[in-house]
Amino acid sequence: MSLDLRVDAIVVDIKTQQDTILHKLFAMGVMPGVPLLLEQRFPSYVIKIGRSRVALDTETAKTIFVQLKASP
Repeated sequence: MSLDLRVDAIVVDIKTQQDTILHKLFAMGVMPGVPLLLEQRFPSYVIKIGRSRVALDTETAKTIFVQLKASP
């Protein structure tokens, strides 16, 4: 995940062959089309999805591909 902190983005893809990572992300609400906000990179990635905040390890975060959300 190469995204600046506190920039609105939308998940466009999750690239992994590991079902456990995919199921984990889906359970957290991370899936294509969902807006997210990166709040922290260290010591773990922290993203905001809706009203929830979740921490991700680097391996999991690298599977998430985002696009910047268009400004109104």
